[in-house]
Amino acid sequence: MQRPDDGELVELGSQPEKFRRENPRALGLAVGVKHPTGSTIFGVARLVAVEHGLRFGSTQLLSLSDKWFESLEEAESEIVQMFKLAAIGFQAQAEPGGKPWKKVVALLGGSKDENSPRAHWKREMRLVAGLREIDLDIRPNPESSISQVVKELKSRPPSALLVWVDWVANPEIFTAPYLAAKPGAKADLLGTRNAEMSFDEHLAELSMHLVEISPIEEYDSRVPDVVNWADAAERISNLVGPHFVLTDRALKMLPGNPYPNPARMLKFVTKLERVADSYFTLKGQLGAALADFSMAQCEIEIALFDAKLSPSDVVVDGRTLDGLKAIPHVKVDDAKDPAHCGRIYFAIDGVKFRFIVDHVGLHDYR
Repeated sequence: MQRPDDGELVELGSQPEKFRRENPRALGLAVGVKHPTGSTIFGVARLVAVEHGLRFGSTQLLSLSDKWFESLEEAESEIVQMFKLAAIGFQAQAEPGGKPWKKVVALLGGSKDENSPRAHWKREMRLVAGLREIDLDIRPNPESSISQVVKELKSRPPSALLVWVDWVANPEIFTAPYLAAKPGAKADLLGTRNAEMSFDEHLAELSMHLVEISPIEEYDSRVPDVVNWADAAERISNLVGPHFVLTDRALKMLPGNPYPNPARMLKFVTKLERVADSYFTLKGQLGAALADFSMAQCEIEIALFDAKLSPSDVVVDGRTLDGLKAIPHVKVDDAKDPAHCGRIYFAIDGVKFRFIVDHVGLHDYR
């Protein structure tokens, strides 16, 4: 966030001239806390600290103003307001090696002059979109280049289209060809014809539509409560797609699986499927080693080798896939007795960029 100015430091009881070598910073923080009861609260805070190198014990906290909310939407509204204090150099962007963000085109009128107030508006809009992992592509004066904009909407339709009617007189010129190219997609009109909304109201409306375009789910929201392997088997089977395949062997072993905690195994299989989705989407270019990516992004431990294992080639739909062996594996519990030590063994298809799971259960894969 923006560095606190001398006036703010004085209000906090500090002397700015003493910070010649220090580096007073303002930081924005957000956190979600889940209670044992299952309820979640969300905290948003701005703190001012004096730093002399990012080392434990070397940061002096000058102030902390925190607010807590019962809903994610309320916390997000508070974060949106904090974006006004974001440092000029801060930009919203995807994590290196992470899953690409959705592309949303926003048709916005006004001057192309970067010195105009709208230059700051565009930046704040992109920051708001970043909360939802959306790359907001803002096009000023779209009606000055209708043919080019329409051509791009038809040839490379984004995930959604937003048109501000405050500044775009004929939005249907853009929405109609976009929906023809991408039927069923979201194409919404924002603002008012008489341009009576304030910029804060525009940001709030933008945020509302981005919630619909890219809803934030709890990390394990796709893992409902399960009490037996019949439920877990159905949920695991539903994860199958072009990026994530279960072999004939894996499918047969799911019902009646001896691993004692089906809900826990389902959680780990779901995390592996998310890694597989990134591997498929990014064509294998994760930007980091698979083990490092999996731990950082999905908090699962993957080992690529097992010296004691010599499995056969995997079999999918009755067809043997030559050269693909399920040696990489996810460690679902370790250093436990054989009746409680879980594993997920899978093969990595570097041609179709998919994971092929051959074993789900106890650490007894042969």
